[in-house]
Amino acid sequence: MPELPEVQTQVDDLQALVGKRFVAIKSNSIKNFVPVFPQFREILKGLAIERIERRAKYLVFFLEKDVVMVVHFRMTGHFLIDAEDPYIRTVFELDNGTILNYSDIRKFGHFWLSDVHNYERVSGLDKLGIEPLSEEFTFAKFKEILKGKKGFLKPFLLNQKYIVGIGNIYADESAFLAGLHPLSRLENLTLKQKKKLYESIRESLRKGVENRGTTIGEYVDTTGKHGKNQYELLAYKRDGKKCLVCGTEMKRIVVGQRGTTFCRKCQEKV
Repeated sequence: MPELPEVQTQVDDLQALVGKRFVAIKSNSIKNFVPVFPQFREILKGLAIERIERRAKYLVFFLEKDVVMVVHFRMTGHFLIDAEDPYIRTVFELDNGTILNYSDIRKFGHFWLSDVHNYERVSGLDKLGIEPLSEEFTFAKFKEILKGKKGFLKPFLLNQKYIVGIGNIYADESAFLAGLHPLSRLENLTLKQKKKLYESIRESLRKGVENRGTTIGEYVDTTGKHGKNQYELLAYKRDGKKCLVCGTEMKRIVVGQRGTTFCRKCQEKV
């Protein structure tokens, strides 16, 4: 599933569409539209894009007349601007002739259309936690989130109720950078370890954004190009390979039904 850096890369690319107007939409996969596709199509037609933002792993299109379109890529979705691949499910035509294609191999992606006052509730955005690259995500705020929490580190990192945008890739990378075993207990973290974890979350995500995402699987940008972050991963899917820091063989375990890679020497279990 595309995570924060991959979605942010798409949102950055899509800024070229601001000011453009939707003139037509067609889809061969209509079950994942809210409201139902014929109504969705009629509401969207003729509306101009005022701005496009990211919230967690969602794309949020703010349109004319206080209408908002929210998109979640799920496992394999992505947008392409004036480009195609074999898995185009939905086609948006804009008034300047631009074609915005939505590709999705597994057809899990979802589209919501609502008014500006209700879009968060309709799409579930109102249930999400803090943005880890925002100014509001200070170390003081991170300590507040951790206060009273018990359990393993990795499931906490993946829980979108607390901190958004982190999936399997950046959870493994954050834990590695922090020097913490993915099965470390939250209640056992020292202040120093919390600070390092906070910094590592932000570092791993920032690096992902700078490298225009991690392409392992289907993710591409809106031109169809791969990201570059996969060439700089320190932990994710490196099981069986030597740790790039100490040379120890990286190990894979399953945590919360997620494949998890770590270094037994560099990552302390607390």
